[in-house]
Amino acid sequence: MSRTITIDPVTRIEGHSKITIHLDDEGKVNDARFHVTQFRGFEKFCEGRPFYEMPSLMARTCGICPVSHLVAGAKACDDILAVRLPDAAIMLRKIMNLSQIIQSHALSFFYLSSPDILLGLDSPVQDRNLGGIVKTNPELAKNGILLRKFGQKIIELLGGKRIHPSWVIAGGVSTKLTEEQRKTMLGWIPEALKAIQWTLDTVKPLLENFREEMRTFGNFPSLFMGLVNENNELEHYSGKLRIVDSVGNIIADKLDP
Repeated sequence: MSRTITIDPVTRIEGHSKITIHLDDEGKVNDARFHVTQFRGFEKFCEGRPFYEMPSLMARTCGICPVSHLVAGAKACDDILAVRLPDAAIMLRKIMNLSQIIQSHALSFFYLSSPDILLGLDSPVQDRNLGGIVKTNPELAKNGILLRKFGQKIIELLGGKRIHPSWVIAGGVSTKLTEEQRKTMLGWIPEALKAIQWTLDTVKPLLENFREEMRTFGNFPSLFMGLVNENNELEHYSGKLRIVDSVGNIIADKLDP
């Protein structure tokens, strides 16, 4: 007899979803689907609005990575106005964007991925979560919280708030960086670097315990795409698109985004 297995909600992801697995009469998987059900409609409610509202509206696309959408909206406005930004404005935008990458990666690894990697895929479900990490390795959990806080504090320092800042605007940023702000940010860096190095030294040896699981779990040859600058270095703000295969061979290069 056919039946359907429903996993609802899917946990440890950024968003809301469910999975349905459809089994045939013999109990074999006939179909599997990943459902993302919420309607957004951003494209529609942006129609007819002033262009200068777009950056702050786009930031509302996500509460985890609002800066990416904020910057993308502002860059689109820059193109509409055909303006050339001051170097200082570009660097300040990059600082905020990199700060978001730090906090978002900290969330992804420490909160969402580390329970599987550090506790193992065969560990009890009730323990395989952030709470389990707190119990088994409290120092690692503390560093995860510290690094996410580090990124969020810089976003707040520059943009006035940690979630959905509106500081990046068409033509640059809304306020300059003060000397006091610069010194404050520099003062936070040593503790963050210490946490990163401790985590690398602690986690890398543990990965060997689950090498086979990582090799076989959702791992397959694919293409990868990212931005590179004129020095062929990874870029997160601007640059040209590069596509490589699973071993690093360049498939396409210097494409306009």
